[in-house]
Amino acid sequence: MPAVRPQISEREMGHLIPVPHVAVQLLWACQGDIFSPQDLHKIILQDSAFCAKILNAAVKSCPERIDPAAPLSSALKGLSLSVIQSLAIQSAKRLVETRFTAAQIQFMRELWFYSQVGSITAGFLAEAISYPDPEEAQVAGLLLNVGMLTLFSKNPKQYLNEIGSSLVCKEVRERERTIFASDHLQVADALISGWQFESFMADAISFLDLDIDQCRESSPLIRIVRLSLEICKSPFALNDEILSVAGKLFAFTKVDTEYIFKLAQGQYRSLSPFSGNQKVFLKEFNQVQKRLTAVVFSIADQEAIRSQLANSDRIEAFVGTARHLYLQNSAAQDAVFFAVDPQNSRLSGLPASEQTRLVTELTTPLSAGSLLAEALLDGKTRHSFERENMVFSAFDRQLIRLCKGRGIVCIPLLEKGELLGGIALGIENASEAQSFTTPQMQLLNGSIAKALAALTTAQTELPKAEFACAEADLIPKLVHEVSNPLTIINNYISVVGTLLEGSGNGEILPAIENEIKRIGEILNYYTELKDTPQPPDAEIALNELILSVVESLRLTFFTPKEIEIQTDFDPSLRCVKTKSVAVKQIMVNLLKNAAEALDKGGRISLTTREQRRSDGRHTVDIGVRDNGPGIDKQIQQRLFSPVSSTKGGKHVGLGLNIVKGMVDDIGAKISCHSSAEFGTSFNLVIPIIDE
Repeated sequence: MPAVRPQISEREMGHLIPVPHVAVQLLWACQGDIFSPQDLHKIILQDSAFCAKILNAAVKSCPERIDPAAPLSSALKGLSLSVIQSLAIQSAKRLVETRFTAAQIQFMRELWFYSQVGSITAGFLAEAISYPDPEEAQVAGLLLNVGMLTLFSKNPKQYLNEIGSSLVCKEVRERERTIFASDHLQVADALISGWQFESFMADAISFLDLDIDQCRESSPLIRIVRLSLEICKSPFALNDEILSVAGKLFAFTKVDTEYIFKLAQGQYRSLSPFSGNQKVFLKEFNQVQKRLTAVVFSIADQEAIRSQLANSDRIEAFVGTARHLYLQNSAAQDAVFFAVDPQNSRLSGLPASEQTRLVTELTTPLSAGSLLAEALLDGKTRHSFERENMVFSAFDRQLIRLCKGRGIVCIPLLEKGELLGGIALGIENASEAQSFTTPQMQLLNGSIAKALAALTTAQTELPKAEFACAEADLIPKLVHEVSNPLTIINNYISVVGTLLEGSGNGEILPAIENEIKRIGEILNYYTELKDTPQPPDAEIALNELILSVVESLRLTFFTPKEIEIQTDFDPSLRCVKTKSVAVKQIMVNLLKNAAEALDKGGRISLTTREQRRSDGRHTVDIGVRDNGPGIDKQIQQRLFSPVSSTKGGKHVGLGLNIVKGMVDDIGAKISCHSSAEFGTSFNLVIPIIDE
């Protein structure tokens, strides 16, 4: 296996300072829940810090999904919106909590600008030479100065005072090594190499200080990033050095280079940080900090709103909750809800428990021409103060009376283009009507529409298919529900790491991170299994995988009971093409069961052997044996059923049933032999697929 270079720590990743306006865009995008991966991709490709965080998170939670040819796109598809939002909130907190000087803000603006120049230029160069993976080139160009940003983010004051240059160059590297014992290219190399992409991206960054003649015979990606750096040095004037480098690396003529330079400059010129007053920049930065704070509080409010709505399992309770949310978050006098009957094309009033019974008497055809019907059919918010001398129908007048205002504002509830219902709210004037068009109110409308759609679906579909329907939806629901607490846990890991500094318990944090990563892998495994049968992973070294599982369980399962782990591995064991997530989880279950069955001072023996079967097929046999009390014979007969358990207490016995499902999924076999005299041994037989 190739050597793995050291990774940048999670704390250093957390320190990376993002572009402020990008952080605002991301938070709104995630909060609105209406942006596609393409929209997020466009936003993130403006910010090297957040791009690095996204790639780092994706590699940890879904490494098999990362396409090195399109790293950012595949990372966004593999990460849930809640994880992306969590990373955005972390970045926002970093920006809000840190007090930057005007000089530091100017320096950051320069770093952000050069990363944009690198990304934009790399994209045009990739297109010019027909490079097959343009996104890989764009991301590599964006990360051109990510090492410098990392060093600066750790200590802005020291870096600015001691280094002071925002351009990647040899002189800066020498000063960095003197002060920080490392330089920006080494840091970038460690960060990108840690992702283990099948790409020359790490080399493209770490080779930036090579002489041009040394780069001439290198891969296209390395040459693309090298020329992008040269343009960063003179982004507004095409000089002889750029022309010379372009000619040497790509045999571009002067006309070719001028054309590419003009295209790239047209996109990044407006981003220039070199015009304007530093005090003005500081004022703008402070304004963005306030906006970020407001957005973070808005997200917290929306999470509380979703939580309240999710607790309503009946339409009456839902209407009551939603009504109170509107009254709490607006100047409305009252709110009346309507449901759409699509078969009869009618609107029917839905009263909350504390509202008058007259609401139920409010029904009207969607085609009746009332203000409410017009708003719902148009899919747009309408209000009764829109124009003078508006003629109201009898229905409108009744509705205004029940809403207790001088007029009404009517809001359609739409989810994925489907009209579910509408809301009428009592207001006093046109200015109050305008308050219902703010982003916060639009988010409230979206949350209520989404919750109403979920409630309606649950009430109509569950009786049709009872538990079959619930079981079919179990996995995506589980993934969604588990992702939220995992995201919260990840948010607190950096805090825990700070508390553990100097305590002698530094090994705890990596153990927690590994377990969270394993949970993500398991969730991805079951999601993929539900959607489409997945092919095996790339070849994996089983001996190393088993040892990694042992180490992950040592602190919590083996050390407290002083359990001895003996290994007898076949050193010549071939790598096997199989699903590493499944094998890892099988071993976790078998080892945990063995540890729980043992008394203090017990022993677990692990063996691996490559075998040739009578039919000529090759297999790997993995043995897990303990010297515990054994398993009762009656339990052995139903060992892999969902209800068997050898442990009693609160254990429900699902572990070995899950193991059997994973064993079947990878085409393997498992058997068990147990007695009070010799303990229990499991034998896992994995086929070796010879291609």
